[in-house]
Amino acid sequence: MKTLKLGTRRSKLALVQARLVKERIESTLDDIQVEIVEFVTTGDKSQAWGNQAKLSGKGDFTKEIEDALLDKSIDLAAHSMKDVPIYMPKGLVIKAVLERHDPRDVYISNNYDFEMLPEGSAVGTGAIRRVSQLKNMFPNLDVKPIRGNVETRIQKMKDGEFDAIILAKAGLDLLGLEKEIHTVFEPDLMLPALAQGIVGVECREDDETALGALAAINHAETWACVTAERSLLEKLGGDCKTPVAGYCQATAGGNLRLIAMVSSYDGQTVYRSREKMPDDSAYALGQHVADILIEQGADKVIAECKAQFSS
Repeated sequence: MKTLKLGTRRSKLALVQARLVKERIESTLDDIQVEIVEFVTTGDKSQAWGNQAKLSGKGDFTKEIEDALLDKSIDLAAHSMKDVPIYMPKGLVIKAVLERHDPRDVYISNNYDFEMLPEGSAVGTGAIRRVSQLKNMFPNLDVKPIRGNVETRIQKMKDGEFDAIILAKAGLDLLGLEKEIHTVFEPDLMLPALAQGIVGVECREDDETALGALAAINHAETWACVTAERSLLEKLGGDCKTPVAGYCQATAGGNLRLIAMVSSYDGQTVYRSREKMPDDSAYALGQHVADILIEQGADKVIAECKAQFSS
């Protein structure tokens, strides 16, 4: 029996995701068992300090785990794919994803239906792309930053620091907190983060045992969708500090449809694109949609936003 060590962040949600990877490998392969190893990352420390400025947007939630992969302390790493930088450290590769969980965002509030939020209501979110979309559609709301894990954010709202908060549905579902959800935002109202709801697994590119295990568990449809989404982000040069949103779906007839948006932080400028290609053209689809957005002026908006949040 071969044991593979699987690295993950120590947060409750990350551990749930890692256990899903462990269960998937062990139920698929009789000769492999998985041991979970917990890490505290730079991103986790910065959230605990309440200092988002310490985040670089370049692997803050993956670096320590990837360092352990490179020095062979662990064999695999489980990540939320929305946190994984486009360019991997030399020698490491993402080689599997689990089937995608619900990618949509949700609204949580003690007091109000979303449509009935009074002017000036404090709405908490930690994502720049949510801020820009809210400011575009609902400029009379007071959109404010919120930090911490899922449970911490919900408690801050219940304690009255916010009238409402916006979170990812996948995280609430995995934590068994569905009862907290007030409204689910359809993508035509709030486009999710690229790769939201997808758990990816990383390994060393020369580790044959790990590569074989990941090939056995990879979910092909989700792989195609995340390839298109990450291709888009690669071409745009985006990261967690840029308001880029979108998602890819498999459609009837063997096609992929990618919907994407780039907007300024203040929500005043919005560029959108929606394109379709065969499912064996996932990377090309992402590049094509990015080209359309760049032609509209998205590259300038992204550059301005990076400058604003790097200063």
